[in-house]
Amino acid sequence: MALSVVNADLPREHAPLEWAAVQFAQFEHDEKYHREISRLTVQDRLRHMALHFAKYAGRLLEEPADAQFKRIATDALIIAISSANTLNVDLAAKAVGGESSNAPREAFAKRLAIAAGRMAGACERLDHLEDFPFRAVILAEVLAILGACLDLFDAEGWNAVAEMEERLAPIKAKSIFHGKF
Repeated sequence: MALSVVNADLPREHAPLEWAAVQFAQFEHDEKYHREISRLTVQDRLRHMALHFAKYAGRLLEEPADAQFKRIATDALIIAISSANTLNVDLAAKAVGGESSNAPREAFAKRLAIAAGRMAGACERLDHLEDFPFRAVILAEVLAILGACLDLFDAEGWNAVAEMEERLAPIKAKSIFHGKF
């Protein structure tokens, strides 16, 4: 299933995402191409996602070239959508994004690092079974990362759907079952 947008009359980079299609496409991708992760418990999957976000935040501090920066941002967007799916959250019902900045890349890096740290903290507290609202905090941070991604994509004029499709294509091609589903 191809990712799509709601309104074909708008330029694709500024059209709202058709969240149901985007989330289902990501779900299918995860089930087909990342079975080792999709079979983990919810807690372990969310911990895995928190590690992804921490990895991306660290890579951004290494001052990547433009192409690498875009790849990191696209990966963060993909993982945020996968995380929302893990939490069984309908993104069409959530308000995400809406912040603008004169330095969108720096704002993105800061927002990602803060949210990744908070998400990791919630996962760590879950390990200790502390009296803490794990789900609410993890969801808030996933939505914060998603918003940061969407704001960056909008500021940079990047097409989220096209970038996700391009990024996932070589991952799919590695599978011996690619094209057989």
